[in-house]
Amino acid sequence: MGDVHGRADLLEPLLAAIAADAHASGPEPRVLFLGDIVDRGPCSREAMDLVCDTPARWPLSRLIQGNHDAYFLDIMTADQVDEKRFGRWLMRIGGYQTMESYGLLSVGNIRDAATIFRANHPHPLQALKDASPIVVDDRFAYVHAGIDPTRSIGDQAPKDLMMIRDRFLDHEGQLSHIIAHGHTPTSDSMPDSRPCRIAIDTGAYASGRLTCLAISADERNLSLPDCYDFGRKHRGYTRDADE
Repeated sequence: MGDVHGRADLLEPLLAAIAADAHASGPEPRVLFLGDIVDRGPCSREAMDLVCDTPARWPLSRLIQGNHDAYFLDIMTADQVDEKRFGRWLMRIGGYQTMESYGLLSVGNIRDAATIFRANHPHPLQALKDASPIVVDDRFAYVHAGIDPTRSIGDQAPKDLMMIRDRFLDHEGQLSHIIAHGHTPTSDSMPDSRPCRIAIDTGAYASGRLTCLAISADERNLSLPDCYDFGRKHRGYTRDADE
């Protein structure tokens, strides 16, 4: 699942479509959220609740940590908040919407707000703490931002997994795995499928299009369904994993 950024209105119907497909086809799905569940969009709390509910429903599902999730976790758990970093998160990269969705904007200071969040929302807090940096299968690897092409898949720096852009996006050679990633919104708000990577951050918070990558259990058949315009329209296309 690509970057949600508070668009619970898109995430909910897409998860419902996954459930319907699983009911029709039989196998239990594994949903991997590629991070950035919170910030920017209006419903971070509801989006996180949906993410938390998914492993309870389908136990193999996982949350992969995005940089926005890490910002939120750090601010909610820090012994001493970096006021400059908090201000940047709040006013420049979408933290205001997250604080608003949890009803924390009216709290007098960030320390008290963090205490209230930890006390009242243990499940999203634990989900953020348990988020994985990367999930690696036989042919595919799933990560928030990408990987450093000069390093093996098992020797990646955590910061690169959450933040890398040009060194990964500009890479044209082969990689050990096909990398499914988000973090960098595609230029046309459509998934970008290439031989060594598949980008599925279609800018949901601004474009209204949330995309997921559906892969068969044998890792050979792919589809890229999305949910657009508040769940009223579904579209997608399919390709073979070897293309």
